[in-house]
Amino acid sequence: MANNYSNIPDETLYEYLKSNDKRATLNAFNEIYRRYSTKVYTYCRKVLNNDPAADDIFQETFTRLCEGAKNDRVMTNLSGYIFKIARNLCLTEKPRLMNVMVQLEDIQLPIYDKNYGQQELENIVELTIQSLPEIYREVIIMKEYMNLSYCEISENLNISMTVVRVRIFRAKQKLRELLLPYLEDFDREIKKQG
Repeated sequence: MANNYSNIPDETLYEYLKSNDKRATLNAFNEIYRRYSTKVYTYCRKVLNNDPAADDIFQETFTRLCEGAKNDRVMTNLSGYIFKIARNLCLTEKPRLMNVMVQLEDIQLPIYDKNYGQQELENIVELTIQSLPEIYREVIIMKEYMNLSYCEISENLNISMTVVRVRIFRAKQKLRELLLPYLEDFDREIKKQG
């Protein structure tokens, strides 16, 4: 059992973070990291839209998780706790990022092996998601990029499932409305080529 922590519930892993046994603490942390790191990183990147800041917030999230384990907190929802840390850090960081000016020469665009039209469409979708109001953008990122269920989103944001459903519906509606002109142009271009 020393190395196989994959079947241990989140709440027990959190208790192991408080342990004086360094191996148990390390194994528990590694398992928590394995379970949540991808989703937390995706969340940070999509919310901040800034890779260096997302990297910092991602690392700070897990640092604060470990620091929080030193308190005598009884953990009932580790997933929600981790995302609440990440969310609060992102919300604190976001206004600071809005005031940073970037020189055009400092921007590096990724190169993909996709055709130009598809890449352009993906960029437009990404920019459109970033233009959504925060309350809609957050639920869309959690649902579409992190594959969280309505229940998980509800727990992580501490809002009812009804509110989650309404926000996701409105976010998709707004995305459709904003993307429609681009999709019509894209469709016309494809028909011209075909």
